[in-house]
Amino acid sequence: MRNALGICCFGLGLCLSVPAQTTFTIDTFKRHQRIDNFGASDCWTAQVFGLFPDATRERMAEWLFSLDTATNGQPRGIGLSLWRFNVGTGSAEQGDASGIADRYRRTECFQRPDGSYDWSKQAGQRWFLQAAKRLGVKRFLAFCNSAPVHLTANGLANNRGRPKDGTYNLKPGGQAAFADFLSAVIAELGRRDGIRFDAVSPFNEPEWDWDEQKQEGSPALVSEIAQTVRALDRKLTARSLSTKIFVTESGKIDYLFRSGTELKGRDNQIEALFGPTSPHAIGKLPHVPAVIAGHSYWTTSPDEGLFAKRRALREKLDEYGLGYWETEVCIMGNDREIGGGGGKDLTMKTALYVARIIHHDLCVAEASAWQWWLAMTNSDYKDGLIYVTPNADKTDGAIADSKLLWTLGNFSRFIRPGAVRVEVRAAQADINDPTGLMVSAYVNEQERTVTCVAINYSDIIQPIRLATAGVSVRSFVPYLTSDASGDNLKPQPPVAPLTRYDVPARAVVTWVGRY
Repeated sequence: MRNALGICCFGLGLCLSVPAQTTFTIDTFKRHQRIDNFGASDCWTAQVFGLFPDATRERMAEWLFSLDTATNGQPRGIGLSLWRFNVGTGSAEQGDASGIADRYRRTECFQRPDGSYDWSKQAGQRWFLQAAKRLGVKRFLAFCNSAPVHLTANGLANNRGRPKDGTYNLKPGGQAAFADFLSAVIAELGRRDGIRFDAVSPFNEPEWDWDEQKQEGSPALVSEIAQTVRALDRKLTARSLSTKIFVTESGKIDYLFRSGTELKGRDNQIEALFGPTSPHAIGKLPHVPAVIAGHSYWTTSPDEGLFAKRRALREKLDEYGLGYWETEVCIMGNDREIGGGGGKDLTMKTALYVARIIHHDLCVAEASAWQWWLAMTNSDYKDGLIYVTPNADKTDGAIADSKLLWTLGNFSRFIRPGAVRVEVRAAQADINDPTGLMVSAYVNEQERTVTCVAINYSDIIQPIRLATAGVSVRSFVPYLTSDASGDNLKPQPPVAPLTRYDVPARAVVTWVGRY
């Protein structure tokens, strides 16, 4: 039996043994958040890979940033609209004394211990900054995992050896020096490289102790975050920079909206930083937007609050009139459904799992930005979009794309900055079904496009019908990503409104129509 309602909408079929069409209505009059960007970070590997031969690094840049198409309409890249640049700490200059065993996780620092600067540093990362700009990326974010090592309390880029009291690893009174360093980097890379940083994020996952020897990081109390943001706000103003300051990049969204947790002084960050009566309020500072940033770790499986925690987050955000940026996630040990983070996976297994996170971050938490962790990785871990196997002397390497790369492209390539998410509804159907169909839609008035993304998490074909309510679209071009060879945003024949289209099992399809 098929359900065919006589209204203008997108129809998506929920089926058992015989697929049945269910009509989903995209209401272009009912609007939600405006999308700012989809992005990924250069940490840490871009410093090495950015020094590879042109043929290798250009191919990676094309996959990540390009909006070009081949003659058959096949996209050459996923068109990321934001690039995250890691401002280094100096652990690379320390070498083994940094306590970070993996050289790929050490970073160079522009500032010397005597306070002078060496602007030849981070050359590999800066190559990717330039490549992103050249290929059309217009949004850039500078972020830190630690203050420079010569400014930290223990002389290291992580918290090793310090008390586990949640305090920031910074020398006493060091906020002004740290803020001056960050503002100088932003200003100088603008002058030297022509990169305008729209945003700077001075903290990363301040809830965690970061006393391990694997990578850079530091905890921070909310009070310290506020002090440093105030100092940075003054420095940015003094340099006439328009860069916005984003906080807190919480390692788990619970600490954004929950109080009374085990992390006293590090939780309830929304209220503490944006509550009008809070002693730590920063919301009125000129460089602080009405937005808070968080990471989607540890909340990604359906039975661990995929929907409920994002709903609770959105309710708290609405209470304080805030937007939300999801600024980092990869696969971790608790993601048991796909075997945890260990062992790289280039297939749709990981890609669909991440697509489900993207959908719920956009449609439940109402994130206006969504950013993946590592754009490029050399590890045997589910943390990259592109996988690199370096040669013996690490001067070049074999590269491989992943289905995750192209699945992110189902969003980033077609949902461009300025698009607005619009309502999708269906009688007797759930648009947020984490094991079936997940459907979202977007209108871009500047480009006059309607975009619909459908994630089929199930093992059966899902028939759909395409149409619009509120705007008139003659036809849609579907782009398919699946495990089949060549299905990497593969363009399909155009479909007219209300024409049946079968979404393959375990696949993502994006439809783009012009009005």
